[in-house]
Amino acid sequence: MDDYPNPRILDDSENDALYQNHHHKHDALLDEATTTTTTTTTTTMLSKAAAKKGLNDLVAHHQSLHQKHQSSPLSDGNGSEVEETSHQSTTQMAFVAAVSGRSTLSAQSPGQSTGESNNLRVHPQDADRSRMGASSLLNCSSSATSLASTRSSTSPGTPSSTDGYRAISTTSTVTTKKRKVRRPTFEPRSSRLDPEMMAKNEDPFRGFHTLFWIVMGAYGLITFDQEWTRVGKAFGGTLFSSFSQDAIILAISDFGLVLSTGVAFLLIKVISKGWMRYRVAGMVVQHCVQVLFLLFAIAWTIWRDWPWVQSGFFTLHAITMLMKIHSYIAYNGELSEKLIQLKKSEATYAQMKKDDPKTADDDSDDSRSESSSQADHTYDHDTTDSPTSDNEQDANRLHHRLASEAAAALLQDAIPSDSATINAGQLAAEIEELRSDLKCQNGELWPANVTVANFFDYLIVPSLIYELQYPRTSRIRPLYVFEKSVATLGTFTLLYLTTEHYIYPVVFDPTISPLRALVLLLIPFMMNYLMIFYIIFECICNAFAELSCFADRNFYEDWWNCVSFDEWARKWNKPVHHFLLRHVYDSSIESFQLSKSNAAFATFFLSSCVHELVMMVVTRKVRLYLFVLQMFQLPLIWMGNNKTIRETPRLANALFWMGMFMGPPLLGVAYCYA
Repeated sequence: MDDYPNPRILDDSENDALYQNHHHKHDALLDEATTTTTTTTTTTMLSKAAAKKGLNDLVAHHQSLHQKHQSSPLSDGNGSEVEETSHQSTTQMAFVAAVSGRSTLSAQSPGQSTGESNNLRVHPQDADRSRMGASSLLNCSSSATSLASTRSSTSPGTPSSTDGYRAISTTSTVTTKKRKVRRPTFEPRSSRLDPEMMAKNEDPFRGFHTLFWIVMGAYGLITFDQEWTRVGKAFGGTLFSSFSQDAIILAISDFGLVLSTGVAFLLIKVISKGWMRYRVAGMVVQHCVQVLFLLFAIAWTIWRDWPWVQSGFFTLHAITMLMKIHSYIAYNGELSEKLIQLKKSEATYAQMKKDDPKTADDDSDDSRSESSSQADHTYDHDTTDSPTSDNEQDANRLHHRLASEAAAALLQDAIPSDSATINAGQLAAEIEELRSDLKCQNGELWPANVTVANFFDYLIVPSLIYELQYPRTSRIRPLYVFEKSVATLGTFTLLYLTTEHYIYPVVFDPTISPLRALVLLLIPFMMNYLMIFYIIFECICNAFAELSCFADRNFYEDWWNCVSFDEWARKWNKPVHHFLLRHVYDSSIESFQLSKSNAAFATFFLSSCVHELVMMVVTRKVRLYLFVLQMFQLPLIWMGNNKTIRETPRLANALFWMGMFMGPPLLGVAYCYA
């Protein structure tokens, strides 16, 4: 009574209003602690003495406040500011004391903690019914402990409690690693230049697409006539003889190349049987197989002494198959390690359930937390100790009492033993995540996908990265496959005529200067570049996608609108971009802790080396022209990021196309004249 000057008795309306203020202040404090609570990766030990003192202060304060409001609450002459301040500060100090004690490492023995916690006596029915409603009060988190300016210092890698009020003790230790999150790669999409989809989507440029092929047909007829007039035949020149040379051996060699990729399937089969771990033995075998695969393909090409057409085709196909088997082995090897981790986690979880049968019930606490408030209100009306349920203010007072009692009961369950503590809910979530990662197309877990049929399906899927599940179409459309086959044949005919009629006569004429040759080859090389792009990414990839029911036809994006070469590298060849992103860029960051800029440079450098390797096999010379030109794209990318250029997209796109026009003929002149 002495704490309040000029005391007077409040009437019922003032009493209710005063208590509502206390109620809101109290709930705001609890809500702040709840909303700032985050899941941490360490399990903190409770300092029993400090926590007990803080909770006892909190319980005593709420009980005295409850009794005071039941009798005659007092106020000063100006309202309830004094009592509100006292209530808020006392509650906050008690809460801080409890949290501060919880965040301190315990140096006491398990016996002491048990004895001390048993000194707190709470009505068991009240404690059980209101446990969830007060679980956020003592949540172990860095945000909550910041209220007391205290942070725990525990060993890294130990999972923390996420269910809020129960930490399951066990003698086993599980180190939870942050697994790499793979970026979404595939979804049902159509290619941008597919005539069927352009008509279906009413693309405004579909008429230009039709006009383009009419012009290309006229271009082919004109070229055919000129070639016939010049040499008396349209086919059968130098380029045709290169195509036909050793064609049967080339076909057999290519079939053997594809067949030899089965060694990747055999390696994963051995790993799936448990005869070998992917780390580290499997990785060593994988890289040895890949090196031998590439070296044999190059050696076979050079030994057969094929011309540039066969050499380029076989080498590029070998590199493509190499990327496929690398992704297949790396992805399935990673899944084998996840399966081992899953089995260990399941064994640990089973032991936890055996040691504490309540673990299974505790796992669902997070899903019940949203309805905890409703459960508290239900109990408020059902309990025999509560005031009349018709009075909402009495129910609010009971809310404070139950919170105090639940906080005290919480202390009994929140004191873990000195052994490693693992949260059952977190472990169950980790098991569910691992199962999701290991789920195959048919719903079974890995290694159900390690079959000959699945491996063959992966070989014909137009993707360089392996996945357990691809988006699929419902059926194969034979007419669509026929259309793409005819488009391939027609475009290849135009490619042949352009090379035979416009390129060969220039590059093999010693009387033409390099500068004049560069000018004469600008249009033919650009035409060939566009036709090669169309054959590979629109015709061949879509045909194989249809045969394999592969629904993601996004093999390229609108690279013709690019304003820089780094954007072009991401858009014009999506299969290779996806492979480099996952197996080079992301892997270098994860395995070698490279920065993003260094990982990007390493990816670009590797790509330049592979391109130059193809030219070395084709020309049988080491010139490094292609390597230098590709690396020269780095300063071009830097220039493209200039503010002036970026703010004028039309200028940036014009500079991009100038580079595209100059690059291919410059390479052709450099390698041929060398």
